[in-house]
Amino acid sequence: MQLKKHKTLSLVQALTHASAALLGVTAPVTQALAEDHGWQVETAALLYSEADSRVQAAEPVVNLRKDFGDERILNYKIVLDSLTGASPNGAAPANVAQTFTGPSGGGTYATPAGEAPLDSEFKDTRVALSAGWQQPIAENLRLNVGGNVSSEFDFKSVALNGALAKDINNKNTTLSAGLNLEFDAINPVGGAPVGLSSMIAQNKGSDETKTVADVLLGVTQVINRHALVQVNYSLSSSSGYQSDPYKMLTVVDGANNLIVDPTAGNTLSQFLYLFEARPDTRTKHSLYTQLKYGFTEDVLDLSYRFTTDDWGISSHTLDARYRWEIGHSMYIEPHLRFYTQNEADFYKPYLVSGTDVTIAGASITPVLTEATSDPRLGAFDATTFGVKYGIGLGKDSELSFRLEQYQQQGKGASAPTSGNLAGQTLFPDLNATMLQIAYSFRW
Repeated sequence: MQLKKHKTLSLVQALTHASAALLGVTAPVTQALAEDHGWQVETAALLYSEADSRVQAAEPVVNLRKDFGDERILNYKIVLDSLTGASPNGAAPANVAQTFTGPSGGGTYATPAGEAPLDSEFKDTRVALSAGWQQPIAENLRLNVGGNVSSEFDFKSVALNGALAKDINNKNTTLSAGLNLEFDAINPVGGAPVGLSSMIAQNKGSDETKTVADVLLGVTQVINRHALVQVNYSLSSSSGYQSDPYKMLTVVDGANNLIVDPTAGNTLSQFLYLFEARPDTRTKHSLYTQLKYGFTEDVLDLSYRFTTDDWGISSHTLDARYRWEIGHSMYIEPHLRFYTQNEADFYKPYLVSGTDVTIAGASITPVLTEATSDPRLGAFDATTFGVKYGIGLGKDSELSFRLEQYQQQGKGASAPTSGNLAGQTLFPDLNATMLQIAYSFRW
C-alpha cells in the first residue's frame, strides 16, 4: 500500500522540522493537518547518568505550540537542566596522588594514584526559554522568527533567529534558508584564567564574551509517495572566548615524571598544571542528508552528517531509526547512532617541559599558543543504541519511553612506557545511560 497524502505531508514536516531545529526556529506545519487551533503541549523528562559516579543530569522540558490557522504558528519552550557529579578537569592520571586547586582558588581536592582527576564538586543548573513565530508572507513562502535566552551560574546566552521556507514544484520541493545569531557571556568562578598559565598562580582576568553566527541552506524533496530526502548545508562562525575555564593540562619532564610547580614556593608541593588555551575563532562547515521511507505502516529514518572545522576536527555521524507499528496505537522505534572524529590540531593529552613549555627558575613560558586535553576535542568513536516505545492514549495524546546507552572510546592517546604516566589510561572510556519519559496532549 502506498503512503496516503497526509502521511507524506507528515514526513515533509518532520524533515523540515529537522532543518529548523538546527537554527532554533519553529518548523512549518501544514494547516490541513490542524484539526483545531488549541495548544499542543509536549512534555518530557530526561535522566542522564554516566558510569563511575561521574556526571548526572536531569532535564525536564515543556513545549507549547498553537496553530492559529493559515500557517500561523506560535511556539514556546522551556528547558531546565540540573547537573551534578564529578567532571574530568583535563589533567592526566598518574601513578602518584595529585592535588588540585579549586576554581575559586580558595580550596583543594585530591585524586588518588592511578585514577583520572575529577572535580567532584561539579554542579550547574541551566534555565532556557525560547519562542518562535511562523506566518506566510507570500504564496508558498513562510517566515519563521524566534529567539531564546539561557542562563547558568557562570554563563548567559541570548540568541535571535530567522528562516524562510519556499514551496515549489507543486509543494513537492521545499527550499529553506536561515540565520541564527548568538551572544554569550562567560563568567567563570574566580574569573577566566589566562591561557597556559599556572593553576597555582591563579592568573585570572575578567569575564569573557563570545559571538556565534550560523547560516543554514536546505532543500527537502518528495521522491514519491514512499520517500523523502533532505539535504542541508550549514556554516557556523564563532569568535571570542572559546576555552573551558575549568580545564587544565599536566606538565611532565623528559622522563614523563610530574614536575613541581616552580611558582608554588616553599610551603606547597603541588605539581605543575597549566590552564588550557583554545583559538579565539572557529569556523565549521556541515553537510547533512536524511532519507525517510514509509512502508505500509512502518517508517525508516536514515541520516548522515559530515562536519569539518578550522581546528582540524572532522567528524562523521550515521543515524538509523525504524518505527515499527505494533498495534492500532502503539509502536517500537529501535535507534542506532555511530559517531567518529579525529583530534583537534592543538589537542595534547599532556605537555612536555622543554618541548611545549620552557621553565627557568620560577618562570614558566609556554612554547605553544594553544593546547587542550579536553576529550571532547580528542579523537574518539561513540555509539548510541536504544529503543523508544510509544502508545497513543487518545486522539491527540501520546505517552512514550526511551532508553538508550552511550559508549565512547578514545583512540590514539597512548600512555608513555616510563615515568609517572607509565601505563595510565589517558583517554578513559565513557559509558552513559539515558532514560526519557514524554507525554504530549492537546489543550
